[in-house]
Amino acid sequence: MIIKLYNTQMTYKALCHIVLICFIAIFTFPDLINASDCGDVIKPISYFENVSKYSLYISLGLFLTGILVDRKPVKNIALSLSILPLAFWGYVQFMVDFADLKKNVYTYNALAEGTLANIAEAQDRYKSEQGVFIKDLQELYSHVAGSQGVNPCVKILKINAGFSQWIAEAKHVSSPDTIRWDSSSGSSLKKG
Repeated sequence: MIIKLYNTQMTYKALCHIVLICFIAIFTFPDLINASDCGDVIKPISYFENVSKYSLYISLGLFLTGILVDRKPVKNIALSLSILPLAFWGYVQFMVDFADLKKNVYTYNALAEGTLANIAEAQDRYKSEQGVFIKDLQELYSHVAGSQGVNPCVKILKINAGFSQWIAEAKHVSSPDTIRWDSSSGSSLKKG
């Protein structure tokens, strides 16, 4: 009886540890569950600039506090805590590859622009057949299927169509930028 109870408690503990390890792994690597072919989400460059700037300010403030305060425990805590924001600043300055981020954003924006070009082609085809531009996204998707289609990683955010022009906005799910296409700037096949 005692051995059976001991094994049950060990099994319960082992199960809790396995669940905890799985939770930590999924929390740390969320792409294990929702892996997609759209690429990693890129934060705007301004995010990294702000992290760098404010972490440097906080580190400098804590360091100066540690120098100016005469109480030994406060001095030690402030000087010790000034290292963490300095590590964030160093990570952003030396570990983040801004050239690679800009290249990836450019690539994602080009995919969104290509999707908008396909929409422009479909809009011109529909206008020549029906005399008006398409306003409904579902109807637009069926007409875009005739060209190269809509990239599944590109979300059409907005489409406004009038009698003589149309405007659309699209965004790649991994890019921080929104691409706008305006048919009134010359041909509808040119980006506005």
